[in-house]
Amino acid sequence: MLPPSASDLELLGATHLCDAEGTVVKRWQGIRYQRVPWGAGEQLQRPVQSGQPDHDRFYFFNDEQRLVGAVFRYNQGLPLKPYPVLRQTLSELIPSSTFYIDPTQLLSKEGAQSAVLYRTGDYTSTTQYLVLESEEGPALLVASLAIDPYEQLLSSYHETFLPGLNRSRATMPGAPSPEADPSDDFLGLQQFARGEAALFGSCGTAQPAIAVEAYRRSIQHGLKDESRLAEAHHRLGLALRDQGQPADAQRELEQALSLRPNAPAIISNLGRVLAEQQQQARAIELFERALVLRPNFAEARFNMAKSLERIDTRRAIEEYETYLALVEGIPREAKRIRFVQERVKWLKGE
Repeated sequence: MLPPSASDLELLGATHLCDAEGTVVKRWQGIRYQRVPWGAGEQLQRPVQSGQPDHDRFYFFNDEQRLVGAVFRYNQGLPLKPYPVLRQTLSELIPSSTFYIDPTQLLSKEGAQSAVLYRTGDYTSTTQYLVLESEEGPALLVASLAIDPYEQLLSSYHETFLPGLNRSRATMPGAPSPEADPSDDFLGLQQFARGEAALFGSCGTAQPAIAVEAYRRSIQHGLKDESRLAEAHHRLGLALRDQGQPADAQRELEQALSLRPNAPAIISNLGRVLAEQQQQARAIELFERALVLRPNFAEARFNMAKSLERIDTRRAIEEYETYLALVEGIPREAKRIRFVQERVKWLKGE
C-alpha cells in the first residue's frame, strides 16, 4: 500500500519526472536559469521568480538528458496554512527524521530550531518535505522529488540545499542517514542510480544496454561501500542476462557473491543464470542455499521448481505450491501466479 501523497502545493507544474531536458526548457521561455555540471549529468538552477513564493529551483538531468529529480528551496520558509491538503497528508505520514537547524543560516525568523523530514511517493518516485516546526505553525523549508534510484543523491536535508542542518540528531528507523554524504564517491553512486533507473524502467521502459554501461562505469569510478559495490556487480549481471550474455552475467554474479557470500538474491540469480545454461544441478544447490538463508524467498522457490521439473516432478509441484502460498494476493506476481497454476496442472496430468 502506498503512503498518502495528495498535495495542493504545485511543484513541477506541467513538467514531469523523466521529461526530456529540451521539453522542460521549452516551457521556460523568458525565464532566467543557469546550467551547472552535475557529475556526468547536468543541473539547471532557477532563482526566485516574481509573483511566486520565495524559493529557488534545482532541476537534475541524467546522461540521457532526462529529468530525474528536482529540489525546491524556500528561503524564508513557506507557511503551510494555505495548503490544507498537504497539511493533512503530512499529518498522516510517519516522520522519517528530525533535525536541528541554525535559523541564521537559512531563515530570517529567530528561534526556529527543529525540522521534520517526511517522505511519500508512488511506485517509481519519492517526494520529500522538510518542514520547520514552530509556534507560528509549520513552514516548508525544502521539497524534493526524484525517481527512486536518485533519491539518495537529492535528499532534502543535503548540505547543498540546507546549509544550517545539524546532522547529529534523531534519525528514525529505516530512514536514509543524514550523515551519508554522497560527494566522496558521487560519480559511482550517480552511475549506479542511472543503472537502476534503466534496468527497472523507472521512466517507463527497461533499457538493459544503458544499464550495462552505467553499472560498469559505477564500478570503474569506485564505490566505497562494499555492499553497494557487490550490488553493482549483481545488477550488472542481471542487465547482461537481459542482453542475452549469460556467461558474462555469470562472471559478474560470481564477483558479487565473492563480496557478499550470504546474499540470498545474488545466490538465487546466479542459480537462475546457471539454470539457463543447463547447469541444473549447481543451480538447484544455489536455490537451496538461498532458501536456507531466506525460507520465504518466493522467487527462489519459483526458480527451484522450474529447475526441478525434469529431475523430480513431485518436488517441483511442492515448490510451486509453496510459491503460490507465499505470493497469494500480491498483485505484481499475478502473471507468474497464472503461469505456475498452469504448470502445476500440467505436471499433475490434469
